[in-house]
Amino acid sequence: MTAIRLRERWYVREKGEDRFDVVVIGAGIAGLMAASRVGGHGRSVLVLDKSRGVGGRMATRRVGGAVCDHGAQFFTQRTPGFHGVVEEAMHDTAVVEWCRGFSRDGSIGAGALAVGDGHPRYRGARGMTDLPKWLAAKLAAQGNGTEVRTGAKATSVAIAADRVRVTIEGQDGAAEVVEAAGCVITAPVPQAIDLLAAGGLLDRMDAHAIERLRTVDYDPCFTAMLVLDRPSLLPEPGAIQFGADAPGPVAWVADNQRKGISPVPALTVHATGPFSREHFDAPPDEVSAMLVDAVRPWIDGDPRTAIVERSIHRWKFATPTTILPDPFVAVSWAPPILCCGDAFAGPRVEGAFSSGAAAGTMLADRLAGGGR
Repeated sequence: MTAIRLRERWYVREKGEDRFDVVVIGAGIAGLMAASRVGGHGRSVLVLDKSRGVGGRMATRRVGGAVCDHGAQFFTQRTPGFHGVVEEAMHDTAVVEWCRGFSRDGSIGAGALAVGDGHPRYRGARGMTDLPKWLAAKLAAQGNGTEVRTGAKATSVAIAADRVRVTIEGQDGAAEVVEAAGCVITAPVPQAIDLLAAGGLLDRMDAHAIERLRTVDYDPCFTAMLVLDRPSLLPEPGAIQFGADAPGPVAWVADNQRKGISPVPALTVHATGPFSREHFDAPPDEVSAMLVDAVRPWIDGDPRTAIVERSIHRWKFATPTTILPDPFVAVSWAPPILCCGDAFAGPRVEGAFSSGAAAGTMLADRLAGGGR
């Protein structure tokens, strides 16, 4: 075995100051909102994400000639804070209303009726990544030194004196160490705990806070993306949201063309949590075949020829099965290190938004009262 030593590159203080006031780990909706709240108080923020782009599970990708949302499929807005952001994003054409309800179990054929409940469901204009991209662009426009960096994986969160020290593994193989006055961790909770453990902090943190974090669990999710040679047979508005007690392996199926983001018909199929847990280590082709068989009623023609391209993605931490009642958990106040995300005070996109906004506001207030 060959040991590889990463080169280390430090962001040092110039004239007694750090380059960034706060480090936010994760560029999903929670991380971007935390950064927005901190940056709105004049603080400089470094936002890190290991993926190639922003958005986290608000994810869109190309499969052949198709565009597919393969993470979160839509979002609602029922709180004043999120309502204002959605309205502004709609004004900037980053967000549009998709529908006001979905078909349910067993609906087959374009003539089936959708279930309407009066609540708008929204999507990104060109895909679900549009909302986080819009938020990231607004961050860059703040002009206070804030930076959003993708392809940069945080590997540990430590404390040195009164500063937070975050180690980053960059794409070039170098390890960068960034010091800041505070940190917000929006990664899935098990990954947040791993970051704290790597920095040697678990035994130094608030034991009750760590125990609360350890109660959070997630369901995984397999997502199959199937590009079709003709329109699907899904009913309006182009999606079925299956009930939790529905039989079979599928929780959700949508046609991205009918949704309005893909130039060609392409299905996104989300597997249920139990199915994804049971088959988590199964070969991807085997999982894909089972999901294709389950959605065969909505594919016009023989799937062997009607599906012209396919891809499958496995989300390890897709849906929190335990929701903590508070919008964030502080594992340290000196210096402040806060954990937040969609497992705090409400799941899904709006819950993650509210959690990140609350954590960012609290951190900004904390720094104004006693930090830099």
